[in-house]
Amino acid sequence: MLPDICKDIEPNFLLCDSALEHIVTHFRRELQAGLEQRGEDVAMIPSFVPGVPDGSEQGTFLALDLGGTNLRVCEVRLLGNHKFEMKQQKYKVSDELKEGEATVLLDYIADSVDAFLTEIGSDVAPEKGEPLLLGFTFSFPVEQTAIDSGTLLTWTKGFNAKNAIGNDVVKLLNDAFERKHIHVRCSALVNDTVGTLLSRSYQHGPALIGAIFGTGTNGAYIDKTSTIKKLGEKHICELEECGEHAGEYMVINTEWGAFDNKRQCLPVSIFDAKLDRMSINPRKQAFEKMVSGMYLGEITRNILLHLIDSNVLFGGYSTDVLNEHYGFDTSFVSAVEGAKTDEDVITAITDILKVKRKYVEPRDVELVRWATKLVAHRAAFLAATAIAAVVQLTEKHRRAEDKETIDVGVDGSVAQYLPGFETNVRVALRKLLGEAGEKRITIGLAKDGSGVGAALTALQAKKAIERSKKAAAK
Repeated sequence: MLPDICKDIEPNFLLCDSALEHIVTHFRRELQAGLEQRGEDVAMIPSFVPGVPDGSEQGTFLALDLGGTNLRVCEVRLLGNHKFEMKQQKYKVSDELKEGEATVLLDYIADSVDAFLTEIGSDVAPEKGEPLLLGFTFSFPVEQTAIDSGTLLTWTKGFNAKNAIGNDVVKLLNDAFERKHIHVRCSALVNDTVGTLLSRSYQHGPALIGAIFGTGTNGAYIDKTSTIKKLGEKHICELEECGEHAGEYMVINTEWGAFDNKRQCLPVSIFDAKLDRMSINPRKQAFEKMVSGMYLGEITRNILLHLIDSNVLFGGYSTDVLNEHYGFDTSFVSAVEGAKTDEDVITAITDILKVKRKYVEPRDVELVRWATKLVAHRAAFLAATAIAAVVQLTEKHRRAEDKETIDVGVDGSVAQYLPGFETNVRVALRKLLGEAGEKRITIGLAKDGSGVGAALTALQAKKAIERSKKAAAK
């Protein structure tokens, strides 16, 4: 039997049906606000990608993925019939490059692309005199103004290269290619969630949503371009009139990790408040801090410490790991959630938390299971509110192919490795959309969204260039 202290903790983690519905209503409101005006927390950034692939696409493109310790250069051969082949190589990005001059970082990226083409070889055969086209997965906040243009708003993930913020990322990269006399041109800029949506659509047929539940969380979806009111009527008309219905739909990068930064509906516990207060971005990314892998371990640590301090866990004994800020990560949550026996839980407690075996009683095992379940299940239920909000928001304009089945492509460590994540997402979706609504939704992994998605975006850019040439020739 759990101690009374648990009853005080549970209300902010066990979300009832009305609480879930309230969150979805507010979610839709913030999504809509982001479509109507700039400067909203949920930014709803137009990608200028005018549709999703159907799996028949063919061609060979370069792809570049920058977003962490490594830079990845890929050559993606789209074979049609939902299949692709890929060659890739990773290149280390040092702290000096991350924090030095932007031109030095971009020169290094250009050199890495050149090294890849030299060492790995290329099957790309562009038209005579034409450069190789490259899609750039750039997982940092940008204000995108075209499929091949986006202004860097701020660096994240340990990057702080000088003289980059406020500049067009694509231009910076293409300038580096020119300086190095490398016959490659970046023709498309893509966020990793957009890439996830495109990759899932290419491999499994048109998807509605691409969602990342990993270190962070974000989602992209496709809807009518006319819903993005902040583009202005004139711009929307220009996009819609670009021929072959290419501008009728657009993929939108929601940036939903920032949902409810004003704390109007999310269930913020004292453990969430402590995490937020000690984070590098207090009062930002409120939704992300309850859902993503970067934070689930820390929320769990805060709960366990509270139980230890209340003398109901481990006999009141703590450890250096438990006392350290971010002392353990979400792998502990996954280990306990996936544990088949109590002995498996005890192994996780002793190996990861470094608690001595003599302090672990049967009730402690029950308490640890309870704490990780609270955190993991709430994350999955909240993830479901994001999916449900987009499904409801797009109901009016959904394409014919999405009427019967709604496909959601997912990527990220939480989606892949947290036991029971999809099962719990589906439990919440049934509460929010009804049994029939939940059954219409298919959820599947989107393989290599940052590589395949970038290549597919480069293909979209190539088609746009060809359409422009045809129009100019008339």
